[in-house]
Amino acid sequence: MTVKHQKDLLLNKTSLGIWGSGYIGFTSAINFALKGVRVVCYDTNKEIVDSINRGEVRIPNLEYWIGFSVKPLVKEGLLRATSNWKDLTGKDVRAHLVAIPTERGGDPWDGPLKDVVGKLASKPAVKDYPELVIIESTLTPNLIEDAVVPILEASGRKAGKDFLIAVAPRRDWFHSPEKNLKNLKRVVGGVDKRSTEVAAGVLGIVSDHILKASNHKVAELVKSVENSLLHVPAVYAMQLARAYPSLDINEVLELASTHWRIPRYYPTMGTGGYCIPVSSKYVVQGAEHPEFLTMAQDAIRFDADQAAFVAGLAAAHAKGGKVGVLGIAYKADLKVHTLSPAISIIRNLTERGIRVLANDPYYTTEEINSLTGVESFDYPDGLKGFKVVVIVPEHRLYTQTPKSVVLKSLRKGQIIIDNTGAWESLREEFREKGVTYHKIGDSGWCKR
Repeated sequence: MTVKHQKDLLLNKTSLGIWGSGYIGFTSAINFALKGVRVVCYDTNKEIVDSINRGEVRIPNLEYWIGFSVKPLVKEGLLRATSNWKDLTGKDVRAHLVAIPTERGGDPWDGPLKDVVGKLASKPAVKDYPELVIIESTLTPNLIEDAVVPILEASGRKAGKDFLIAVAPRRDWFHSPEKNLKNLKRVVGGVDKRSTEVAAGVLGIVSDHILKASNHKVAELVKSVENSLLHVPAVYAMQLARAYPSLDINEVLELASTHWRIPRYYPTMGTGGYCIPVSSKYVVQGAEHPEFLTMAQDAIRFDADQAAFVAGLAAAHAKGGKVGVLGIAYKADLKVHTLSPAISIIRNLTERGIRVLANDPYYTTEEINSLTGVESFDYPDGLKGFKVVVIVPEHRLYTQTPKSVVLKSLRKGQIIIDNTGAWESLREEFREKGVTYHKIGDSGWCKR
């Protein structure tokens, strides 16, 4: 089968199956549907399935990133969702994008991926028509060789012949509409040349810049390495802030970044999300000689400790008073709490016997209680009740609150610990009001 033949079939005769309807799967689905490809999404969550079939964008602020309504795609039959996986194993679905989470509890987790691959292996074979399987999920290196290929070949068919298998990690960024599947460079590598070429052709339907890796092993490692290359220096910035507590490390890093080869790094309360905190673990876990990856291993340990350190700092300042946490998401204006430092901080504080309440505009009071075990509070009216206020993600609700409202909602003697500088512009006003303000990395930020 030629690349052109595969693309023609997708565009005119068959459907594309998307396994997983989270951010990665959903954005893949709508991009292909826009190009005229009939897409069917699978998810175990019936609420997600129903929302897609109603043409709704269920992820907050994703409408801004997408820039259009998905309802016409549903109405025209180009986009639909199902909670019955067998709907993706019929003869009309011949190409598959696997976009499921491969992380659980902060560690690599391949259980769901193996389950999906097993379901694909159960598909009836079609003579002279191989299945195309493209895995978008982040992978532990060697997982294709050790698990995916053996599971598929257990059906009696062969990789590279009956199954075309490729890895194509995602790197688009939902905070910037211009950093999307169309514009960013996309890496793809298959188990053989044919798999690479066909996968590249299919991905090229929606992506303008396809980079072909020499093989799937290289493509597997790319995603973990590029995220680990972000993880390690991010942790180094945290280490600097704790190693030089009497200096303004933010100023040091800002001035250091004026060197043409040095990016701007920021000390934080810890990394969060699906990718960055786990990236170094993928790299270490898949290495032939993990003993050489000392920086990655140290970054894993230190990053895991950072939220506990901040919690200890907040507890010392609270002195029996309450702590209010603004934001439980890991990133501003997203409803994603995976490995959020906020949740770790709350857990550490409650374990120390500190009374904690939380606020996040993207989560209901029930969701906040379920995820953190603490009650929610109204923002900004409830701020005066806390000895310490910890700001984690810089949600627009917090950064765009009028200055007068923020100041009116605080009282003398309170302490603010700010992760990324949501209220940094109010430093002088806080000082005049008698409110102590620290951004992570400020001079004296971790003085107790």
